Amino acid sequence: MSNRLLVVVDSALGADVTAVEGYLAGLSDALQEEVLFAEVATSRMNGVRAAVLTSGGLRSQAAFRPKPPVSNAPMGSAPFVYLDDGRPDWSSMWQGFCELALFGGPPHRGEDSALRAPAQPGNAPQSEYDAIGEIRRGIRETTGLEAGPAEPGWISVACESPKMAAWLCATILLENVEARCDGTQLLLPASPDFELKDQVKSVITVLAKTHHYWQAHVEKTAAAAVS
Repeated sequence: MSNRLLVVVDSALGADVTAVEGYLAGLSDALQEEVLFAEVATSRMNGVRAAVLTSGGLRSQAAFRPKPPVSNAPMGSAPFVYLDDGRPDWSSMWQGFCELALFGGPPHRGEDSALRAPAQPGNAPQSEYDAIGEIRRGIRETTGLEAGPAEPGWISVACESPKMAAWLCATILLENVEARCDGTQLLLPASPDFELKDQVKSVITVLAKTHHYWQAHVEKTAAAAVS
């Protein structure tokens, strides 16, 4: 069998050479093709590089560089915006979100402040807002989806399909906000004692940003595959 894949490494990598071998073994399995691996002395690396760059018939060359490490720090909080009537302007607040945690962005909340559904929902505080009502209104304004009551500690969001509910659930969990799905229903934490600028805002924001990706990426990818 002729070798079509050749990987050359500097012996100065030391113990890291073993890690490279492990990666290449996986690559060979994935491609179902033999990968030729060569470890050469540092003094010969320049010669190997020169030979590759000057070889005849070379169509393309690429140097792959590592991506910057992904930070586990939560994303910064966006400014809270109000409408003229004093209600939160949910439709404008979520739009400054970062990349989803699924794609390497910072999670919406840190692991030490993860939002979970309360085992026993608290009582509504003495305030001018209805926490669960605001969550429902925010979800409607940012996604067009309708949310209704579910079991204590949760609110149920009607999705278009079980696949949509499952995808949103999985991506929201990566944002350190608890979520569950049951068929076409997406379940998110909700309690009368949720604070407007904290838990209420988090539930609305994580659904808004994940729903945006569902529409803009997942559905377009599926449509392209059909056409």
